[in-house]
Amino acid sequence: MSQYLSGRCLCGACQFDYSGEIRFTIQCYCRDCQHVTGAGHAPQMMVNRHALMTKGPTKTHRRKADSGAMLEFIFCRDCGSPLLKATSRMPDAIAIYAGALDDPTLFERGKDVYLDRRQAWDQG
Repeated sequence: MSQYLSGRCLCGACQFDYSGEIRFTIQCYCRDCQHVTGAGHAPQMMVNRHALMTKGPTKTHRRKADSGAMLEFIFCRDCGSPLLKATSRMPDAIAIYAGALDDPTLFERGKDVYLDRRQAWDQG
C-alpha cells in the first residue's frame, strides 16, 4: 500500500517527501543509533530510496558498522537533526527516522533489532 510521508529537521532548513511503500519499520538499539539520536534507540521506517525527495543543506557521515556494512547517517547541516540512514546492504532503500516525520503517528512499531545493546534505562 502506498503512503505519503513528509518531514523536516528541527530548524526547518531540510525537508523530505516520500510517496510509496513502507518496506518495514524497526526500533534499532545499536550503539551507532544511540550515538546518532542521543537516545536509547532509533525508530526507523525503511522506504524506497528512489522515491524519497529531499531538499536543504544536509551532511552525510559514513561509518563501517560492526556487521561490516557501510552506513550513511544524513543530518541537517545547520541544526544537526538526524533525518535519514542508509546501509550498503540495501542500496535501493533508505531509512527515515520517525522523529523527523511531520506526523510521527504514521510510524507503526516494528521489529526490535540489536536488543543485546539495549540500555537498562530504555525499557519503554
